[in-house]
Amino acid sequence: MSSKKQWLTPSLLIFAVLIASIVAFHYMQYRETPPNEAEAIPTQFPSGIPYTLSTNKISPIELQQEARTILVSGSGTASDRADEAAVILGVQTEGKTASEASKENADIMTSVINAIKDLGLTDEDMRTVSYSVYPIYSKSDYTEIVGYRVINMISVKVRDTNLIGAVIDAATANGANRIQGVSFGLSSEKQNELKRKAYIAAIKDAESKASLIAETLGVKITGVYYVTESMYQPYKPYYDYRFEIAGTSTTPTPIIEGKLSVSVTVQIAYTFE
Repeated sequence: MSSKKQWLTPSLLIFAVLIASIVAFHYMQYRETPPNEAEAIPTQFPSGIPYTLSTNKISPIELQQEARTILVSGSGTASDRADEAAVILGVQTEGKTASEASKENADIMTSVINAIKDLGLTDEDMRTVSYSVYPIYSKSDYTEIVGYRVINMISVKVRDTNLIGAVIDAATANGANRIQGVSFGLSSEKQNELKRKAYIAAIKDAESKASLIAETLGVKITGVYYVTESMYQPYKPYYDYRFEIAGTSTTPTPIIEGKLSVSVTVQIAYTFE
């Protein structure tokens, strides 16, 4: 029994040394083998993370500037009375032939135009809106043409709204028998004036809102970050169709021009501290 124990002791010692040698060999191989490319850390980037993986390309300063803004919208409207108008009027004639109806229409329209010119208007203030020739059918036989109807409509631009009634009266007195209506508008100068006033009102409205917000939050506005125009609404012409048939009234035609408006909306971002 003693000899058996003496034999096992060297054997176990040799086996332990062998196991240790194998472990040491594999460990040295692992240390000498370069890491896998997928596991390698790209040392060309100081942080070890490629710049393209960054989730935010905005610098902290830019983030702070964008965060410390008060964004408000302001609206402004400017109104004034129309300073020009377009009167749509015309002559309607009928005849047995198209030529006969056209000739009569031309003669009457010439008289109408001359009467309007006597008020100080020129050919440049007038233009043809439409010229139509229609057949007139028999009431008993809708396939039989018994005559022709000619309608000639013109637009008269009146730059002095006080002359609108006079233009209508002069036209009807000389044969115009169709008054389509009056379109009231603003001259280019008046539009620019109202737009400027509307912008000023919109900016002041935005400033008032931003000041109220800053005061409530206990901060101080330091400047304007950006301004944008979110909407510009030019005036819309309005029409008046309240006219009597030519020849039914002897009193002057009263015309009262209404007010037209121009609206502007702006967005302003204010910086604060």
